[in-house]
Amino acid sequence: MTAEKPRLTQVERTALSDARMFEAAMHLIVTCGTHNTTLKDIGEKAGYSRGLASNRFGSKETLFNHLVRDFNEKWASELRRFVGNNTGLSAIEGALDAVEFFLLNRTMQMQAMYILWFESISSYPVVRHRLAANHIAYRRDTARWLAQGIAAGEVRPSVDPGSFAVEFSAFIFGIVYQWLASSSGISLHTVLQHYRQNTIARLRHSS
Repeated sequence: MTAEKPRLTQVERTALSDARMFEAAMHLIVTCGTHNTTLKDIGEKAGYSRGLASNRFGSKETLFNHLVRDFNEKWASELRRFVGNNTGLSAIEGALDAVEFFLLNRTMQMQAMYILWFESISSYPVVRHRLAANHIAYRRDTARWLAQGIAAGEVRPSVDPGSFAVEFSAFIFGIVYQWLASSSGISLHTVLQHYRQNTIARLRHSS
């Protein structure tokens, strides 16, 4: 006799349906764009009723906002795994490794996020505000790593952590955008390694 599987709790069922709807939303965003993605389509593609997404989130922008939050949690987890307690140059290198891993292992999610982020500039203010807050957090982390590296004597004292944080963020978002637009035209690993070597050499404090 096969033992019956334990029934999911309401919280577990909700988490599962959310995950399936987020997955469906990402597929639809990549294939159709945000404006042609509807809550009805998301619910149906996820295998549920056409009204579930609407009942759960109320509006498409609210669902998109939750989708970005889910992405942020996954990205933060990967970043912690690669950076750990490292500071200074080791933290910068860990962050670059995290970007490469995330791109190669969560490509569709990155595609969906970039489409959503860029279209949010004009169409989805709630998502745009969350993206702006994310950028602030990314820059704050990078500036903290550099400041710690300067204090430890590893990074040149003439480096401005805040300015470098903007440059670092611009490179990451720029290379991801180019790679997603034409992955066959860019060797992601080669470009990241080239940037890593030149950046570390530029930042390192020579004794």
